[in-house]
Amino acid sequence: MTTVCSWLRERELEGICPEILARITMPLIAGSVTEEHLVVESSNSYFDDLAGRSGLDLPETPDVLLSGIEGPRDLEPLYLAAREKGWKTVRWPLVPGEIELELYCWSDGKHFLAFFHDLSSHEFHARLLVMKERFTQLIGLYDVKGMIPQMLLELVEHMGVDWAGIFVWDGARERWMLSLEEADPGEFGRDEQHSALTFARDLSEAKGGPFGHQFGGLAVQDGARWWVSWVSEAGEWEPMMTEAGFGSLFSGVLLTGSAPAVLLCLTRATGGFARINRDVMESLWPVFLSSAERNRAVEGITKLYTRDPVSGLYAQNMIYKVMKLEMDRSRRYGYPLTAISVEVTNMGHIRETGGDEAVAETIQGLSREILKNLRSVDIGGRIGDGGIIVLLPHTPLEGAEVVSGRIKAQIGSVSPYQNLAIETEVRVALRDDGCSGPEDLLALLGLSEGGKKTS
Repeated sequence: MTTVCSWLRERELEGICPEILARITMPLIAGSVTEEHLVVESSNSYFDDLAGRSGLDLPETPDVLLSGIEGPRDLEPLYLAAREKGWKTVRWPLVPGEIELELYCWSDGKHFLAFFHDLSSHEFHARLLVMKERFTQLIGLYDVKGMIPQMLLELVEHMGVDWAGIFVWDGARERWMLSLEEADPGEFGRDEQHSALTFARDLSEAKGGPFGHQFGGLAVQDGARWWVSWVSEAGEWEPMMTEAGFGSLFSGVLLTGSAPAVLLCLTRATGGFARINRDVMESLWPVFLSSAERNRAVEGITKLYTRDPVSGLYAQNMIYKVMKLEMDRSRRYGYPLTAISVEVTNMGHIRETGGDEAVAETIQGLSREILKNLRSVDIGGRIGDGGIIVLLPHTPLEGAEVVSGRIKAQIGSVSPYQNLAIETEVRVALRDDGCSGPEDLLALLGLSEGGKKTS
C-alpha cells in the first residue's frame, strides 16, 4: 500500500490514496507508535463496528477502543507488527477461540496503518466441514460401540481437544465412573496434580459430591451443557482449572435416567471452547446424543474402557486399544515405538501367602516404581494377573533398554511383606513392520493377548 501511495504521490495523484483506503471494506486504523503504546488517530466505520461502538473519541489506545469486546483480548500481535518497519501479514487471535483475524500492517517506526480480515466464520466452516467428513466416514466404518471412541478421537485430532472422556453414574457405588477416554499423547503420564483424569474426578466430586444430578458445573438433565470458554472467566472453577493447567472445557449430558452419562472435553489452551469450537460442537451434538442412545440400547456404554482399580494404570482392554492407536501413529509418522513388559513370576506364591490383598499391594508398589521412570508421553497398563506393560513412543530399542534397566534396579525393593520378595521378568521389544496389531507386539514380548507368557 505504501508503495502504491508513493507512486501516486510522485505523479501528483496522492489525492487518490485516501480513496483507496476508504474502499478497504475491512476494519482499519492508523496512528502513531510511541515507546510505551500505540495511539490510534484514525479509523473507519468497519473498525467502529468491530469495537462495538460508533463515533470513537480519538486519539486513543487500542486496548481502550477494543475494551467493549468480551473475553480476554490479546493485542500483542498488533503491537509487535506496528513496531516493525515495513509491511507484514500475521494471524491475530484477538480473542482466543472467538475472534481470529488476519492482520495487514505497515509501519515506518513512528506511524502505522493496520487493517484486518475476520477469519472467525471461515475457521468455523473449515472445522465443521472436516468433522462432518470424518463423522460420515465413521458411520460407514464402525458399529455404535466402535464409533463413540472414534468420535472422541476426532475431537482430539481435529479440534484441539487435549482430553475427552465419558463418565457414567454408578448408582450402586454412588460415584461417576470413567467409561472411556481419548487424549492427546502429551497427556499420557502427566504427574497426578496436572493429570486430566485427576482433574475430571475432582470435578465429579465437587460441591460435596459425587452426586448423580451434578457433574462440576453441569446439571444432569436433558439438554444440559456447560461451557467454560476461558479459564480467566471460569468463576468458582478458575482455581481448580488453573492448578490442573486447563484453559477451557465443555461438558454435556448424553443420557439421563438411572445411569446418566456425561461427556467432558478439556483443552490446555484458553479459548478451546469459545465461539468457534463451541459452534462446531453444537452442530455435532445431535450425533453424540443419538450415538449414546443407540449405545445404551445395546447395553454397551457401561462396559467400555476403564482404569484398573488396583494399579491406577489403564485396564487390559484399554491398554490394548491405546497400543493399537500408538502402533498406527508410529507406522503413520515413522517414529520408533518400543514396549516394556514387567511380569511378576511368583504371583501364585504371593497369593497363596497373603491372598488378594498381597497381590494388590504388589501391583500397586510395582506400578509406583515403574511410573517413576516414565516420561509424560509414556503409557502404562496392567495385563493379566501380575503383568504391567509400558509403551514408549519416539524411543528406539537402546533407549527402552536403558529404561528397563532402571526399572529392574528399582522394583527389587517392592514386597508386600518383609520376608516375601517378588520375582520379576522384564522384557523389551521394538515395533517392526511385521507388527499389524497389539497381539504382534505382545508376541515380541513373549506374551499372549491375555498377558500370559508364551515363551
